[in-house]
Amino acid sequence: MSFRMHFQDLEHSDFLHSKCEDLSQSLRNEFPETTRFEVTMTQVGDERATQVHVTGRDIDFVSSASSKSARESVNDAFDRVRKQLRKHHDKVIFNRRREARGS
Repeated sequence: MSFRMHFQDLEHSDFLHSKCEDLSQSLRNEFPETTRFEVTMTQVGDERATQVHVTGRDIDFVSSASSKSARESVNDAFDRVRKQLRKHHDKVIFNRRREARGS
């Protein structure tokens, strides 16, 4: 798995880097079709914004969230991308099952 993290207009945080890497690995374990995770954290006014870009076999998803708390924005962004991945994964699986049944 390829993982990259960028901090724009923010100081590097080892804690946030580690948390994002762990969340990425968790998603990678749940969705093996993912191959690359890129996380960008920025300062927007008085809030922290997090953007998560996930690519892989036939997938390319981006999610973002912002909050006054960096932890909360990270959790929200990863929750949103997890929902996108789940929706795509279920759609692919259920389409294959429908095709196999011939309906």
